[in-house]
Amino acid sequence: MLLTYYIAAVAGVVLLLQILQRHVLVFCLVALPGTIAHELTHLVLGWMTGGRPRGLSIIPRRRGNAYILGAVTLANVRWYNGLFIGLSPLLLFPAAAFLVQWRVTLPHPVTFPDEIMWGYFAATLINGGVPSMQDVRIAAASAWWVVPGLLLAAGCYLAEIGVINVFALKTVIWPAWR
Repeated sequence: MLLTYYIAAVAGVVLLLQILQRHVLVFCLVALPGTIAHELTHLVLGWMTGGRPRGLSIIPRRRGNAYILGAVTLANVRWYNGLFIGLSPLLLFPAAAFLVQWRVTLPHPVTFPDEIMWGYFAATLINGGVPSMQDVRIAAASAWWVVPGLLLAAGCYLAEIGVINVFALKTVIWPAWR
């Protein structure tokens, strides 16, 4: 029952954050924890995948009619790491779920001010977990290997469980390619 109330409260705060986007200054301040988490996911995944992070900024700036809340500069975005770096903010969704689960399963009595703060942090993680259009462009530019990789993995799995016989395919397909 507590989980239902918690999820409803977090969803309400996420909706409030979406409404606040019209008021840029207030939104930038209220969404700051999510912005920091969003940019840190890019920074950490960039470092882990060899993207060589060069800079991090969480100071909002205007570009045309839009605002950029933060940015990470990377020196080595390539085909093998761009997908992971670009979609890294999606990791904030499970982080928010773990945060809510942790708060709901605590053995001590729940205090209202604490729960407001933790619910706010969960909501900002969800809001910060949405990749920006620039993030999607970076991920899409290096996602060409996903489909062949999934097909290869599926073929290996099907061969492992015995659905397809690799040796039979070799005798049928290989001569046709010669």
